[in-house]
Amino acid sequence: MKKFILLAVAAISLSACNSEDNYIDDPVAAQISATIGQSAVTRASDTEWIANDKIGITMGDRYINFPYTTPEGNGLFTGTTMYFRNKRDPETISAYYPYTGTEGSDPGIVEASTRMNRQTTAEQPQFDFLYARVDNVTGSDPNINFSFTHQMCKLTLIFQNGNGGTKVNKINSLSIDGLVLDGTFNTATGECAAKNVSAAPIEMTPTVEHDVKLPYLILFPQSVGKVTMKITDSEEQEYSCELKFPDNRLVSGNHYVYTIVVKKTALSVEQYAITDWTVTSLTSEGQSE
Repeated sequence: MKKFILLAVAAISLSACNSEDNYIDDPVAAQISATIGQSAVTRASDTEWIANDKIGITMGDRYINFPYTTPEGNGLFTGTTMYFRNKRDPETISAYYPYTGTEGSDPGIVEASTRMNRQTTAEQPQFDFLYARVDNVTGSDPNINFSFTHQMCKLTLIFQNGNGGTKVNKINSLSIDGLVLDGTFNTATGECAAKNVSAAPIEMTPTVEHDVKLPYLILFPQSVGKVTMKITDSEEQEYSCELKFPDNRLVSGNHYVYTIVVKKTALSVEQYAITDWTVTSLTSEGQSE
């Protein structure tokens, strides 16, 4: 009787090892794709991806901060192949942009500044932080689709000509006072937060598009009721107004758009809109060793 029981157990074990669903010795390669928003391939801060842009990927506790790169700047990302332990045990996989640190080391919390010298199309991608996370992924379905979201806030100011005021194409400078411009990005959780420091002024020279000024700023989420905005024209005339933010805060992932009319003696905020900040579609494929 004992021999019969032992043989039965051995037969069950052999059957389990031969079953494709239960076979756990062969590693399974992760197949990665990623999207940000719903539009065509563009860079995170509204410009095109450039060659060798990088995202960082962490898979469980075995693959920490692995860089994936788009060599051609076309949104197709490649990197070191990552494997599931088996087809059963779930994994948590996260990714962030832009890449920092070194492969194998947790980059942790990154400090950044959004001060005026960084609010350029060249610098903004370095603090337009993106984050994505996928839970409970197993080797039985190794296709991972990252859905990136913007963790910062975007503020767009649209200026229009008013009766008796300066023309927007004569605006020389713009300043906003009342925002905290330094903060942190947690690469493990995606959280962006302004530091507990004093607000600082930000100044810039807006660009002209069809006689309408269209500057935009990338800012840290923060508690802020209102800020003071001023412009100066080519004749040194100064105009000002207050920008008020709903619920007294700037919220992660939101795009704030204000239309401002330049009138004879002041600026007038005519309307504002808040939308989800969505931009990009990109894929990651063709992993290599």
